[in-house]
Amino acid sequence: MKRSTDRILTTHVGSLPRPDDLRALIQKKQQGEAIDEAAFAARVKTAVAETVRRQAEAGIDIVADGEMGRIGFIPYVNERLAGIEPSASAEGVPGEVLTQS
Repeated sequence: MKRSTDRILTTHVGSLPRPDDLRALIQKKQQGEAIDEAAFAARVKTAVAETVRRQAEAGIDIVADGEMGRIGFIPYVNERLAGIEPSASAEGVPGEVLTQS
């Protein structure tokens, strides 16, 4: 872990803008369309590298992946945990609204 006694270290939390081509792949995946998973994984890897490089160049002390491979936190959780489903009342609301079943 980085520490400093001279200044407050700088970071951010959450999503950063994704490259247009990666955003298009993520949207296709979210809509259930078939995508090339190997190409998707490779593009996420290069997007993370680009994002980390830009953060380092900007002077961010603690860099993050910028959530390059995720459309949002809740859909990411839904893909990985059983027993969590969107509520019926959340239809039409972006994927960040859910209830536990």
